[in-house]
Amino acid sequence: MAPALEALASTFQEETVRVPGAVVDRVSTPKSVEALGELVRAASEDRTGLLLMGGRTRLDLANPASPLGLGVSLTGLSGIDEFDPDEGVLHAAAGTPIQAIRETVAAEGWELPLDSPGRASTVGGSLATAVMGPRAHAFGPVKDAILGLDVVGGDGVATKCGGRVVKNVTGYDLAKLYCGSFGTLAILTGAWLRLRPAPAVRRTFEAPMPAAGAAFEAVRKLGERPSVRAAIWQESAMRPGEARMLLELGGSLAGVEADLAAFREVGRFEEADASSVDHARDAGVTSAQDVARDAGVTSARDVAVRARVLGTNVAEWKDAALAAGLEVSVETGLGVVRASGRLPSAEVLLGLRERAVRHGGFATFERMPEAWRAEVDVFGDVGAGAGIVTALAARFDPNGILNPGRFVAHGAPGGGS
Repeated sequence: MAPALEALASTFQEETVRVPGAVVDRVSTPKSVEALGELVRAASEDRTGLLLMGGRTRLDLANPASPLGLGVSLTGLSGIDEFDPDEGVLHAAAGTPIQAIRETVAAEGWELPLDSPGRASTVGGSLATAVMGPRAHAFGPVKDAILGLDVVGGDGVATKCGGRVVKNVTGYDLAKLYCGSFGTLAILTGAWLRLRPAPAVRRTFEAPMPAAGAAFEAVRKLGERPSVRAAIWQESAMRPGEARMLLELGGSLAGVEADLAAFREVGRFEEADASSVDHARDAGVTSAQDVARDAGVTSARDVAVRARVLGTNVAEWKDAALAAGLEVSVETGLGVVRASGRLPSAEVLLGLRERAVRHGGFATFERMPEAWRAEVDVFGDVGAGAGIVTALAARFDPNGILNPGRFVAHGAPGGGS
């Protein structure tokens, strides 16, 4: 290990973490922003790539990393620092589990508008990846939940942008820029988050559905009803002709009952366990225990794809994924299709992406065989955006030490590309 980092080595733990393209065998878990800044300054001086980690639910979601010298866990920065139940705002450290915040604010009649898949998801990981769950139908995009961010840049300097109220956002809205940058522009250390009132009534229903185009189109259009919080159509190539619909409604009692009546005109919707949407959201998410057990290596043929296409094209993309032999879960209101299973070749996977692009959308490969990664970009062609991402990374992280290689057009440590 290079000299500047070696001076801090007594604080590192021996642990092997595998991610696409690289392995680290030591992990640092800073307990303060100051300690994190010192660590980043040393890594920048040594030009050593850092692997940034939170709940470790999305370590596979990345391109092959450039050489990495050290893992950095943000779980040492954890806890809710401030919660104002009157204003509906909250500040939490980056390593705080999302589930802990949900439970805290629910006791005061609020809900956190972040629906990150995986019970181990943290604030920092959720914002850095801008990950959405099925309730994004009601919550909106991740960036809308952010009022302000605390970060440590690639030079080790801690800064803030935004604050606990919207009017604090002046000049460039850097919080929106950091959201979804996969930690390549800065390390998120804390966030001010906007909460939303919990609905007076929240109920969950499920129904068996015929796997027919008319039935799918009917429930897709019903997803526009005002009380719909999540609407998930599930279908598998292994069970042709069968489908299942999972529905979460929220709002006033009268509004929920009116929308339920509309859905019951197209399917036999019955009350379901209130956690059913959570279980569907978290299915297939890699947990920290999975990573420890499997050492981050997925099955040789398993894939997981998240595609988003125009609403009128969702059915066609869904059917293409089923024809390829995958299981699908469609968040009908969002136009998001999650497909998983086994594929015979990378060409089939890339064909699904091409179809998504033709349908006005995109496809991100959240999991795929290691042997395919050399020829398949996880995020796909982002067009002119690649130049913008490269320029921003060069400005914010000139020595290229933050998650090098793992995101779109992000180069190797030392500023290479």
